[in-house]
Amino acid sequence: MLRKWLLTLVSVLWVGSCYSNINPYYGYTGNAFLHGNPWGMDSVLPDPSGLSVNGAFYTYTPIKETNADFEVEIGNHNADGTGYVWKETDNWDGVQGGIAIIKNVPLPYVHRSQFGDGFLNTTGDGTVTDANLIYSYKVDPCHNPQADINCPGFIPPTPTIVDMVDIYDATEDSVIEQVEVKNTDTEAKDTDTKSDEELEEEERSKRLERAMSITDNSALFAEGFAQSMMLQQMNNSINVNIYLAKTIQGGSYNNSIELEGGNLPDNNGGRRMNWSTQKLHDELVGMQYNIGE
Repeated sequence: MLRKWLLTLVSVLWVGSCYSNINPYYGYTGNAFLHGNPWGMDSVLPDPSGLSVNGAFYTYTPIKETNADFEVEIGNHNADGTGYVWKETDNWDGVQGGIAIIKNVPLPYVHRSQFGDGFLNTTGDGTVTDANLIYSYKVDPCHNPQADINCPGFIPPTPTIVDMVDIYDATEDSVIEQVEVKNTDTEAKDTDTKSDEELEEEERSKRLERAMSITDNSALFAEGFAQSMMLQQMNNSINVNIYLAKTIQGGSYNNSIELEGGNLPDNNGGRRMNWSTQKLHDELVGMQYNIGE
């Protein structure tokens, strides 16, 4: 009976400890250029295995003469070394330098495992300053179903059965009983030898420790709350940017209707209709003055 009760207790505690939030969440990385050029994505992206990149945002300032030919390439290689996950080419031939460029590159939720090293390459007469590149990403906590009990496809592990024969009961150990009696006698002697002032000083110290503990807990709670609000604002901006980053394929839509002659003549039929409607309106207004006739 006792074994069944222990197994039930272990199962309940294990389920409670495994509960967590399994909703996807979003985030930004820091500046990838701070990790060198080229840069490895493991040093840029956070740890979760269910992370997928949904966008790249970069800015830099080209330094060049207006007549000089200059080209900048930014992107990421594929993890297998063939091709690119994404690549942008900015051609500055004949364009004035010293003007910063800002670009947003949407990505179709590419898993982190597909990313190779990132790079920024230049060709021609010029340099790049103030470079900044950040990645936006989405994390799926259930990418590995065994990460959380609430994930689809989760397989509950078999709990370990405790052998009741090997359980040590300290309350039945005679040595422990002797130590407890000795400690109790020592504490009683120490209490008897202390003066009232010493006891009062110890009580004052305990009250001060409790007050400081409450203050520290309040500060930790306030700091955690502020960080939570900041992350929520970042997630809200990411959710909006996902839609703002979409582009319409096809470019511009030109007018297909042309007006021959350049003039639009008046509609004579409409003129007659307007005159008839105005005449009827005047008759209705005049009727209110002829009620007694």
